[in-house]
Amino acid sequence: MADIPVKVLIMCGGKGTRMWPISNLSHPKQFESLLGKKSMFRQTIDRVLKGFSPEDLYIATSIKFGPFLKEQAGEVPTSNFILEPAMRDNLGAVGLAAAMINQRHPEAVMVILWGADHIVQKEAEFLRAIKQAAQLAYENQVIVHVDTPPSYPSVHNGWIKIGKVIKTVNNHKIYEFIRQVEKPNEETAKRFFKDKDYLIHVGYMATRPQLLLNHYKTYAPDAYAVLSKIIPTIDKPGFKATLNREYPRFEKVSVDYGLFEKLPPKSQWELPVDMGWVDVGTWELLYQGLPKDKQGNVVFGQVKLLDTKNSLIICKDEGVIGAVGLESMIVVDTEEGLLVCPLNQAPKVKQLYASLYEPKS
Repeated sequence: MADIPVKVLIMCGGKGTRMWPISNLSHPKQFESLLGKKSMFRQTIDRVLKGFSPEDLYIATSIKFGPFLKEQAGEVPTSNFILEPAMRDNLGAVGLAAAMINQRHPEAVMVILWGADHIVQKEAEFLRAIKQAAQLAYENQVIVHVDTPPSYPSVHNGWIKIGKVIKTVNNHKIYEFIRQVEKPNEETAKRFFKDKDYLIHVGYMATRPQLLLNHYKTYAPDAYAVLSKIIPTIDKPGFKATLNREYPRFEKVSVDYGLFEKLPPKSQWELPVDMGWVDVGTWELLYQGLPKDKQGNVVFGQVKLLDTKNSLIICKDEGVIGAVGLESMIVVDTEEGLLVCPLNQAPKVKQLYASLYEPKS
């Protein structure tokens, strides 16, 4: 594999409200030590640094989370922190990052890692796959996605339908990208799971940043119009003022809906890989992705169980959690609060968070 310039963009701007009480708006889950001593953000940094230098890392997040970056990713140059002045979802965030990387490193490939709140258990496979995707993106005018086979019929993730094999490179089969389906209902997810032509959309991809900007210009012209005001000021004295003025004008929409769904066939490829990937977007996703004991439980901290099965029990507060006769439940105890919830009701934690913390309009 030729030595090509690669810049790795880590997106970590999520609020984390579906993971209360460990996560909240002032301390999103990616910056908290969820299961060990290190935060998932720091684990992501450590994982990437096994294959890339600190200077090759870029990190995009809200300006309010800037202090976490300095504290937890001190070896990454602060000039590589892309701090968004307003929360406008991620169509604008990805465009801004592509513009900045393209301005500084026009010959580089940009590898986007979606979310700093993922667990990756097979790091060597992960690094090989994203480097292979970068090589393919460097040599071809395509976006190369790195996604994973499903482990269960998730309704919380996007799914990707793949087509025929385009080529095989270094034991990686590269497939046609057919379409993306965001968060299907349970019946559809079960059908996708049985069908071997679907992957879980992890959100890892490689692309030349100029190619991505060209797609913005064609398929997301309103967002590109905002970017065109910002781009001439990058790394110049007026950049911050321009960014503060223009960035809030981005439509509040995800890049999946705002751009990727509109791209033509053959503009994207798929590189599937089993990398032991676990999404920590909801408590149910965390439970589904982690190893279970003989009773089907996932347990962290001081916990004593009796006649309890298929449950997620986490104790991060003083004392002990005692649980008797539970089935398919979530119990999470922290200094912030106590959550008790059926596993299949996990998405409603976001509504609970809103009722607890967000002002009534």
